[in-house]
Amino acid sequence: GDGGGLGERESAVMLNGFGVIVNALGIRAKPYLPQIAGTIKFRLNNKDALVRGQSAELVSRIAQVMSTCKEDHLMAHLGVVLYESLGEEFPATLAAILAGLRGIVSVIGMKRMQPPIKDLVPRLTPILKNQNERVQENAIDLIGRIADRGAQFVSAREWMRICFELIEMLRAKKKSIRRASVSTFGFIAKAIGPSDILHVLLGNLRVQDRTMRVCTTVSLAIVAESCGPFTVLPALLNEYRVPDINVQNGCLKALSFMFEYIGPMSKDYIYAVVTLLEDALTDRDPVHRQTACTAVKHLALGVHGAGCEDALQHLLNFVWPNIFESSPHVIGAVFEA
Repeated sequence: GDGGGLGERESAVMLNGFGVIVNALGIRAKPYLPQIAGTIKFRLNNKDALVRGQSAELVSRIAQVMSTCKEDHLMAHLGVVLYESLGEEFPATLAAILAGLRGIVSVIGMKRMQPPIKDLVPRLTPILKNQNERVQENAIDLIGRIADRGAQFVSAREWMRICFELIEMLRAKKKSIRRASVSTFGFIAKAIGPSDILHVLLGNLRVQDRTMRVCTTVSLAIVAESCGPFTVLPALLNEYRVPDINVQNGCLKALSFMFEYIGPMSKDYIYAVVTLLEDALTDRDPVHRQTACTAVKHLALGVHGAGCEDALQHLLNFVWPNIFESSPHVIGAVFEA
């Protein structure tokens, strides 16, 4: 049908119904795909923004089936049509177009993707500046998929440009956007190596905004997880020497998240961080001690049974005196450690 005059709710019901049927048909849907794709293409030019959005959204629902039916050329063709619609002015429709592209990118072979990845990514970078939350989330998601599956088609310089945009996303109000940015950092770090990204992230520990710093520390930990902790740790240890409370706190937090993520791998790094944790556990600032206690907790859980008892006992001697703390957060962290 032409879907004219459908409200948003009916539209969602239609989409779900159609998507479920096509997915249930699986390989048997092959004879109908050209016709479905033709209808989608025709409706992507509809004057009603809702209809355009609905058709783009449908692409993301049936991409998996197209892939099962080996209809890569059809997907690539739809990819080009969606790519040409990226100038869409209505945010809800633009978000749907990005979702459609994400569906295609997730299943098609990267070499067969049309438009070529090297043209698609630079076109997505400015969309990250869009203020609409769904647009941001879908754009970050799409870039993350590309970084995961086809990073080699895009220059390192373009990836760095995206990193600077993603840094801004770390202060988004919506948690899912922050989470998507953080995981995309991991993919990009895997793709272009950690050194440039570390430089950006460590500089970011100096900002005033707390949410931003916390997200930066999570990103650091994710980079450590995806590129190996030995790439990040020397930089963190070095950064801790900066006499700025925020920076030192950020380093401790990043260590804490890192030990949480890498778990048993911590045993190779425990002796490298003992002196830093000593310093933090004897600091006058209660937040330092609290964060250090959290780091000790994750570290202790990670190295359980790995024969690092000497280091843990040594750290316990520094954790113990904090038992008299009055602040509930600090005392909580102490007891957990």
